[in-house]
This record gives sequence, structure tokens and C-alpha cells, in this order.
Amino acid sequence: MLSKHGAVPMEAGHVEQRKAVRDTRQCVWLRLTPHGRAAYRADLAALRAVVGPVTD
Repeated sequence: MLSKHGAVPMEAGHVEQRKAVRDTRQCVWLRLTPHGRAAYRADLAALRAVVGPVTD
């Protein structure tokens, strides 16, 4: 099921995936690409600009 959620960011080049079998179970690892990390930081900066400074 995770691969379905990762398809859109993978197609955009934001995420790369690695698959392996461990103890007869399929494992999937997802990792942000440099392009994905930059997009994430840009989105986070935009959200912070909307919300403003967060104080405890």
C-alpha cells in the first residue's frame, strides 16, 4: 500500500525507492531526492510564512 502513496512523489522526482526481501517479506524504503528535499523545504517555508512564528 505504501507504494501507491509514493507513486506521485516518485513520478515528480521527489522520492526514490528501494525494495528488498527480508525474512520472506517485501520491504520498501523511500528516500527524498535532492530535488524532493528542496521542494519539502520550500513547502515548509511557505507554511511557516502563512502561520507566522510559533511560540511555546
